[in-house]
Amino acid sequence: MAKPKANNKQVAEIFYKIADILEMQSVARKPRAYRAAANSIESMPHSLADVYLEGGLKALDKIPGIGKALSKKIEELL
Repeated sequence: MAKPKANNKQVAEIFYKIADILEMQSVARKPRAYRAAANSIESMPHSLADVYLEGGLKALDKIPGIGKALSKKIEELL
């Protein structure tokens, strides 16, 4: 993988912004999921890029609050 385009803090900030936008659009449940994922990402002791390099999407899926859909979004951001 090339140099990551985004670090943990940047990915978390993007997820918080997505949550805000979805909330303004009155989308149910998704804002909470994005905020939970952002919170998990912020509190991680390791880089998302390192986790992804070591185990791919399956490793990202193991992060609390991150499922398959959000793993793919993280992959795009990295």
